[in-house]
Amino acid sequence: MTSGLTTALAAFIAILAATSSSLAVTNRERLPGIMGRDDRTPLDSQEWPWSAIGRINRSTGGFCTGTLIGPRQVLTAAHCLYDKRSGRRVKPADLHFLAGYRRGEFIAHSAALSVVVPDAYSYGTGTVRADWAIVVLEKAVPIKPVPVSDASPPAGAVLMRAGYSQDRAHLLSIHDGCSLGKGTVSPGLLTHTCDATHGDSGSPLLMREGRGPAIVGIDVATGTIAGDTVGFAVPSASFSETVRDTLAKTR
Repeated sequence: MTSGLTTALAAFIAILAATSSSLAVTNRERLPGIMGRDDRTPLDSQEWPWSAIGRINRSTGGFCTGTLIGPRQVLTAAHCLYDKRSGRRVKPADLHFLAGYRRGEFIAHSAALSVVVPDAYSYGTGTVRADWAIVVLEKAVPIKPVPVSDASPPAGAVLMRAGYSQDRAHLLSIHDGCSLGKGTVSPGLLTHTCDATHGDSGSPLLMREGRGPAIVGIDVATGTIAGDTVGFAVPSASFSETVRDTLAKTR
C-alpha cells in the first residue's frame, strides 16, 4: 500500500476533506439520492472487489467513483469527465485514479492517458442513456479487475452499489440489498433503489454471479417517477462490447 501522498496530492485531498466535512454537517439530511432511510454503510475494507473501486479526482476540482475493469481501464460516468463551470471535457492528464482509496491512502494510482466516451453523449443535454465512459490509465494497476456482465439483469434483481459519496468522501460506502426497478424507464436506461448521491456518479451496480460480483450497470443520476425518488443507471449491456474492444486495443 502507498504509505503517503505527494505534497500536491495531499493538499488537494485536504481541501476536499474540509469541503466534504462541511457538507456532512449541513447537508446530510437533504442529500439528493437518499431514498428515505439512509442505507449506505461505510466499508473499511481493501478486499476484492472493493480494492478495484476508487476515486477519479479532477485537478479542476471534484471527484467521481470509478471501477477497474482491466489492468489500465476504469469504468465511470461520462459526465464525470467534464468541468461543471465551463461545461468542457477535462484533459486526460487532469484525471487521477486512486484504487482502493481510504482516508488519504490508496493501494495503487495512475493518471489518465486517454478516455473513451460514446458519440451519443453530450454534456448537459439529457443524454443520460449514453452517460458512461472508460478512462485508460498511463500505467497498469496491479489489482484484479471487476468483470462487466454482457447480460441484462432481471427486473427486481438484488444489487450492491459502492461509491465515494460527497458526505463520506474518504471512505467507500456500500448499499447492499437494494434492487433493480421493474423495467426500463426508457430504452437503455434502468432504475434502481440504491442510495447514491454526489460523488457516487459512475459507481458500479454489482450483482452476485457464480464467479463472484459482476458489473450490471453504473449509477449516473437521480430523479423521480410518480413522486418516488429513484436512481438511474446505464446497463452494462449498453457498453460491454466497447469494453471488450477497448481492453483489446489498450493493453
